Amino acid sequence: MRIRAVPGWPPCCISMTAMMRIVGANVLFAALTATAACGVGGDDGGMPPQPPPIDDGEICSATLAITNGTFAPGTTPRPTDPDTGLPITGCWPVGTWTFSATVDSNMCQTTPAVLPSYSFKVERMPAPDGGSDTVQVITNLTSVGSMQFHLKVSENGQGCEADFELGSADGTHYWNMQPTLAKDPGVTTLAGGGDYVLYKGNGWPWN
Repeated sequence: MRIRAVPGWPPCCISMTAMMRIVGANVLFAALTATAACGVGGDDGGMPPQPPPIDDGEICSATLAITNGTFAPGTTPRPTDPDTGLPITGCWPVGTWTFSATVDSNMCQTTPAVLPSYSFKVERMPAPDGGSDTVQVITNLTSVGSMQFHLKVSENGQGCEADFELGSADGTHYWNMQPTLAKDPGVTTLAGGGDYVLYKGNGWPWN
């Protein structure tokens, strides 16, 4: 219903329709302003969207088990404890490590190939600077053909653990054999495991 101005009324008085239009416009503007303010940052509290996970190129993997592992002590004996006069316990990898490997579990369509046996030798050699210290030298005794390889021996809670890593020439196939040698003197057997990974591209970690 339209209410018109009556002669003699103050000139500020306007029709009810006009008043409703003004009020409606103000409500609409307030609603739009509130919507825009709430939309800043979305529902995540203003945090930017997280990027998708990076594809490392891994196609499949398998786990390996060390079998027939033997350790032949080298010519450099363990250091002696000056208090007891006995060889110290702990990691002393000096000697020849020989072992085989089998596929324990496989997630690949084709069972990964393993070599008939693996072997390497750890020695203590005089330091290059001519001092009294010695350095650890590891020599690969395994015929690996055109494959890449990397050898490392370190101490862990059990004794010594080796990483005998092999990769195909193009880096798409990767094996890491991890034989372990118990820390007690006189132990001549190796245990441990390993893993295999098939990559889409060159996954060799030592490039």
